[in-house]
Amino acid sequence: MNEPSQIFGDPKQGLRDILARIIGDFDSKSGAFAGLKYNSPWILATEDWAERSGHTVEELREMISQWRISIYSGAQKNPKIIQIFEDLRNAAEEWRTETAYVDQPFHFDPEKARFPNRKELKAHTLKAWSYLGLAKQWHSYDAKDLSFSGIFEDRFGHDVRFSMTFKLGYGGPIRLFIQFPYYSDGEPRSLDLFTLSGKFVCKDLRLPEEAELEWIVGKSKTNFEDVDGVLAITRAILSYLRPTIQ
Repeated sequence: MNEPSQIFGDPKQGLRDILARIIGDFDSKSGAFAGLKYNSPWILATEDWAERSGHTVEELREMISQWRISIYSGAQKNPKIIQIFEDLRNAAEEWRTETAYVDQPFHFDPEKARFPNRKELKAHTLKAWSYLGLAKQWHSYDAKDLSFSGIFEDRFGHDVRFSMTFKLGYGGPIRLFIQFPYYSDGEPRSLDLFTLSGKFVCKDLRLPEEAELEWIVGKSKTNFEDVDGVLAITRAILSYLRPTIQ
């Protein structure tokens, strides 16, 4: 259960603590994320990568979580976590050399950028967006980016802006971005789905691409499974950030 709203302490540190809890619960699929259908970034911590890097699966999982917590909170990375990260990245580079693996380059496919269900997609998402209880909300369509945005006040009194965007021109990957009112290095500035999902750390570690850590808008006019999945994650995140005493 979330703690009562605490605006009287250090809001910056309070936000750091909440972001760490969000990442920990997201990775372990506990708290507000329990029961949601998605793949944890911990799927990157396989027995094979543990053996190649000289660490245990549990150590790799801890590194995957703590690395992202440091990115979000602005806190210094633990030297142990840095060493595990470097060991796994070196193992991934060696594997790439052994297997001649290369990342697939992006090729623009006009057919993948066609979404005949855009009208239905917009209506479905707008309806769900309206139930989030935002102080302000709006949507836009620009350069084939269909975006839904809003503002809410978090439990520390920050005005927080966030948006969910469907990159239709690139085949429909879904992006979620939450912006806090901090802008300097070392401060908790933002939270985004690319980093939360593990796609960012997967790329940083030079591991092979993992499609299971991404949500893609479908072309069905009646089934919006991945959109609903990100909306469920959004509601879970909001439950940590919002005041629990109104």
